[in-house]
Amino acid sequence: MDISRIIQEDLNAALSAFRDDDFRLMNIYANRIMSNAILGEDPMMMLPGFFLKEMSRIYGIIKAKKGLATFSTAKSLGETYVKSMRWPDGETKDVWREYHDFYVRISDHQMDEHEKGSYTVNHEFTKHAFRFFIQKMSEDRTFLLNEHNRLVQGTLNELDRIFKVHKGDMSGLYTISLVRALQLYSNYMPYYDKEERGKVIESSMFSYIDEIRNILQGESIDPRDITVLLSRILHDWRMCYVHFMEAPSIIPVPAERRVPIAEETKEKISDAVAKALEEEVR
Repeated sequence: MDISRIIQEDLNAALSAFRDDDFRLMNIYANRIMSNAILGEDPMMMLPGFFLKEMSRIYGIIKAKKGLATFSTAKSLGETYVKSMRWPDGETKDVWREYHDFYVRISDHQMDEHEKGSYTVNHEFTKHAFRFFIQKMSEDRTFLLNEHNRLVQGTLNELDRIFKVHKGDMSGLYTISLVRALQLYSNYMPYYDKEERGKVIESSMFSYIDEIRNILQGESIDPRDITVLLSRILHDWRMCYVHFMEAPSIIPVPAERRVPIAEETKEKISDAVAKALEEEVR
């Protein structure tokens, strides 16, 4: 069975949604790619879905927070990147390098005016900070057994805000990508009952944290190793979706019961949503 052809169709749908500014649907199609990638044997199949999912998150924030001119410029950058994705024929290192180029450039559009005028590119600081937070996540991993913990999310927030303003090299992108995948997986831990949750966390989450720490501490990082580890984490996350699906986040309201909202109120709601989304990357 030619899984790559199916994934290409998912890619086409994601690009169409992106062009229509429908980042909710783009996220869904990105998830489809990763679910379909489970049926294949090449870990590379996970990458386009993971990259597009991250893009849907980023562009949702930019659209809600930034002006039309900034959004249009950022949108042009994203469409150029998606259309040029060298998949499935590209070399692993080239696929990651091109994503890194896009990721660094799009981060400029996520900064506010105060940040743009204050921060400088500092890969050395980013690398130092990332190693610190990954090491701390490893040392504090037993916090994961506390059902109220936000260890992975808290770590990811630190990585996000540092990379956004100081940028980072390939190792920085690898780090933030692996932790973001781990966060997706960790979101499902509360779905397990207490006894089972502890077993899953100790057998998988602990192991993944150790692997992330170890692979990033090496002198030379093989992008293929990163891809394999990322694929394994995403595989477990998608299987959790099969087991639990997702809790509904929106309750449909019949048309006759909807309350008209003034434009001024809509703008205030949009600003509030943008602020809430932005909190996830501070």
